[in-house]
Amino acid sequence: MIKLIALDLDGTLLDDHKKIRPVTRQVLERAAEQGIEVVPATGRPYRGLCSEAEGLKGVNYVLTTNGGGIYERKTGTCIYQDCMKLDKLLPLFMQLEELEVMADAFVKGDSYMTRRKVPLIDRINGPEEIKEYLRISRTVVEDQAAALRERGDDVEKLTINFALDGQGRRIDYDAAWKILSDFPEFLPVSGGMQNIEVTAEGVSKASALLWLGAYLKIKPEEMIAFGDSGNDIDMLRTAGIGVAMGNAEEEAKAAADYVTLANTEDGIPHALKKFVPELFH
Repeated sequence: MIKLIALDLDGTLLDDHKKIRPVTRQVLERAAEQGIEVVPATGRPYRGLCSEAEGLKGVNYVLTTNGGGIYERKTGTCIYQDCMKLDKLLPLFMQLEELEVMADAFVKGDSYMTRRKVPLIDRINGPEEIKEYLRISRTVVEDQAAALRERGDDVEKLTINFALDGQGRRIDYDAAWKILSDFPEFLPVSGGMQNIEVTAEGVSKASALLWLGAYLKIKPEEMIAFGDSGNDIDMLRTAGIGVAMGNAEEEAKAAADYVTLANTEDGIPHALKKFVPELFH
């Protein structure tokens, strides 16, 4: 019996215009009404959730920053956190800052961006909705490293977004991976926006989902998880049923138990009808 539905946001719960399709919303809210935990599981920071996800009724917990933090929806309280140590992260961060990339730190639900990197937003590969999300969700600072040192908090996640060159290639993509390879204490994975997302080694959506399951007394085999990209792979493997969207990366599809329709084709209710048919009676 399924007691928890975990849902990646971008490319999974949200369509290409960052909306939840009406049928998908209806089925998930019905699940919540029946006592099933509906848990957004995203790489976004808590304060970076879009209005669509915030408006989903019946959500009690939100898994954020690829497992770096879990928040109680009603109070906004962080009930679980597993961060990268700031003093360990800064040497990596300083090298990334020298590249033509946007390396943004997520700290206790907030997210930062270095001011001189802001113009790169216009050159990423993505719809205007994603670009606008980056503009409104980031706290822009002159010197991000200095701001992080002054704040003094450990970092939940680092997201590295890439501008495109004239041939449509991600600028400094290989260089970023090369730098990351020198820091094995961190876990880099591909994200849903053709980016790289970095957490502490061992931290993932899966590790946070297991913690939440223990907290709620829900076993992994009582969970179904939906995702589309590299940061979802561990979660798809950990849940009793892992479902990759039809638009998912091949690695995510290979990790899943089932491949459903795309995020633009109501792939979530399509799979729930197969695995949780009682929602449709």
